[in-house]
Formats: sequence, structure tokens, C-alpha cells
Amino acid sequence: MLRTCLLLLLSVEPIASVLVAQDSATARVLAADDQRFAAMMRADTAALRTKLTEDLAYTHTTGARQDKAEFLRTLASGQLRYRNITPTERTVRFLGAEGAVVVGRSNMQVESGGQVLAFAIGYLAVYRRVAGEWQLVAWQSTRLPD
Repeated sequence: MLRTCLLLLLSVEPIASVLVAQDSATARVLAADDQRFAAMMRADTAALRTKLTEDLAYTHTTGARQDKAEFLRTLASGQLRYRNITPTERTVRFLGAEGAVVVGRSNMQVESGGQVLAFAIGYLAVYRRVAGEWQLVAWQSTRLPD
């Protein structure tokens, strides 16, 4: 009986270690998502440069697609201001050790062309680990019905 209990404990420990590691990796990806959102709300293009890959493909809810330079210019110009970004639901899926996909929903408040808009979105964010840091590779969002 003691032997069976020991075998059971030994078999559970590696599973628990994997789950803890996975939770930690998930937390790091979500932290990168949160840091990027915070930098966007501050229009902090210097911080965003480190959060976005050079080959970024950023597709807005309007369908407009921008690369990294265009997206940063838009934020720096004040043409688009993210007043509030509040994620309401997020799931992380890993693509090996160096890639992750966040599927989420968020409440948004943006200012564009002098008009303030509030709406909910569904989004897909693809991250790649670069030099140990999670950076956004691609963003695709769609406006959800009211």
C-alpha cells in the first residue's frame, strides 16, 4: 500500500510541475498583453517599440491594416487615442515554447477624428518570444454587436 501511494505521489509531481510552469508562462503572456495595452493608452511609442515585433501586422476593427511603423506613427500623431482598454475574457494557447495566441474580448474606448467611441471587441493576438520577452506579431480584432 505504501509503495502504491509513493508511486502515485511520484507520478503526480511531474504533472503538477508542468501545470505550474504552464500557469507561469500564461501569466507572462497576459502580462505582456497588459503592458502593451497600458503603453497604448499612454501613447508611449518608446515602450511599444519593445512590445511589438518588426514584422507586426496590426488589423483594426475597421479592417485597416498597419505595420509597426504605421501603427506607432498613428499613436504618436494623436490621430487615434486609446482612452481605455479593459480585457474581459482571455485564453492563452501556446504554439511550442516560442509562440502564443491570446483569444480575448475587451471593452474599448477610443478617440478617433475627435469622436469618442465605446464598444466591445473580440480579438486574436499572436505573440512570439524574442530574447526572452513576449512581443506582439499580429493583431486582428472585430467589433462585437452591442
